[in-house]
Amino acid sequence: MKINIIKILVIVFVIVSVMVGGISYLRKQKIQTVSNPVVVVGFNQDQTGILNEIEKSAKQYSYIKKGNQLLKEGEIEEAIEEFNVALSTAKSSGTKGEAYFYLANAYEKRRNYRKALEYVIITRDQYVNDWAKEPVIERAKYLEYVLKGEYNLAVEHAQKAAEASSKLPNRKGKPREDYVERLNDIKSAKVYIESLKKE
Repeated sequence: MKINIIKILVIVFVIVSVMVGGISYLRKQKIQTVSNPVVVVGFNQDQTGILNEIEKSAKQYSYIKKGNQLLKEGEIEEAIEEFNVALSTAKSSGTKGEAYFYLANAYEKRRNYRKALEYVIITRDQYVNDWAKEPVIERAKYLEYVLKGEYNLAVEHAQKAAEASSKLPNRKGKPREDYVERLNDIKSAKVYIESLKKE
């Protein structure tokens, strides 16, 4: 009889332990599944410095945004002006890098390949992280070949630039639209130059 009581006590102890452990586990799970807390921070009148910096960054970006819109509308000179304002007012390296990148786009669109190359080199050497450099390196190469009049090599490297852009994060294997557009522009320039040679 004594052995049966010990067995029953052991079984009860195991069941209670499992129940207590299970409840404890469920409580931890519930705590972990609660969404992350949101902290709201206010600024008093003496802490407006950060607000001013945020406002300046937004203003700088507005020049880039406006310049891009003008570039899409074919207003290249006006776009260049906006990008230059963004560059001259830029405080962060990110905004400077973006301004140089879009200046290169505008000058390439204008077919001022020398100026575009100048800005691509600045972007490549000072503002692009190593993991994102391959498309920019290929872009510099095709611009160099365009300036030499070697359009076959220019098209080849413009294609490589587009392909390299498809390997960037969040591209899902698709090249960036601006690289494809520039590739098509280089191909058109090549066809045009070749047609002049035939005349």
